[in-house]
Amino acid sequence: MRTALFVLFCLGLSFPASCLDNATDVVLSEQGGLIMLVMSLTTIGIALAYAYGSAFHNATFTVLAKDELYHLLFSLALLAAFSGIIVVSCSMRDYFFSQTFQNLDAGSCYNEGSSVNMVAECYARLAKGDARALAERYIQNQLNAMMDSTKSESISIPLFNTYIAVAGAYKRVISNQYSIILSSFIIPALSSISMQVFVLTFINENVIRWFLPIAFLLRVFPPTRHMGNILIAMSLALYVLVPMLYAFNLAMYEVVFNDCNTYARAACDHAIDGNCDPPETTCSNPDSLWNVARLVPQAFFLPNLTIVLVVTFLASVHKALRVIG
Repeated sequence: MRTALFVLFCLGLSFPASCLDNATDVVLSEQGGLIMLVMSLTTIGIALAYAYGSAFHNATFTVLAKDELYHLLFSLALLAAFSGIIVVSCSMRDYFFSQTFQNLDAGSCYNEGSSVNMVAECYARLAKGDARALAERYIQNQLNAMMDSTKSESISIPLFNTYIAVAGAYKRVISNQYSIILSSFIIPALSSISMQVFVLTFINENVIRWFLPIAFLLRVFPPTRHMGNILIAMSLALYVLVPMLYAFNLAMYEVVFNDCNTYARAACDHAIDGNCDPPETTCSNPDSLWNVARLVPQAFFLPNLTIVLVVTFLASVHKALRVIG
């Protein structure tokens, strides 16, 4: 284990990755002073406990001091090696990402040399923009259909009667259909994707700078050591695993879900599209149900899949850290 940590430390110094040059420098530059202060006080406490145990032949204090010294040294080694861990993880991820996306018509968010984190955030913003535009058009269509449903024609015959015919009453049904789609799919999808954009932005800008320093501070104290291990695992999961999942899944939004013609017969709707002869006319309608349907997996399925994989990753890394220190 010591050899592996040393190798990772050397890798972190020698081969900066595209997603992060040096995690150790980021951590120390943000909260390094506080971490070093706590570690210095811990070292003094360990020395006092060992001196007390040696002076009074108290094995409990001696064993406690040695145990805490091991954990302190392991935390320092882990802090030094974390840049190497990030470099190795990001290099493997970026290589797989670039090799896959070079052979994939990945749409507008991928350029050669793009990082996974930025591509994932770009795709999420693209889906958010489409959901917002779709919501605005559906609201406008709903209002127009409701207003048209009140249109009426009247015929007045003097000395007899007045006859009124409501010509657009059927459009209230169309208005209700727009309202149902809005409240059931588009607005929830817009809210979900907007939150996902916020989370991806937070991950790219703050996880390494804040989660890691807090994690290493918590590792210093015995009662909070396991929580520190969980935060370290969470930092790896959020910074390495989550953007990769989002980049590949959101790429499907632009790559796979553009194939509207294959599913045009099922997606075409007379009320929304006006005419389904041929059914492919729905593919040229920006308000078609196909554009609504392609938001659903990104808004509801992708977050749940990500949560499951992140929790599994957290459990595995936390278990490994708990075993080795």
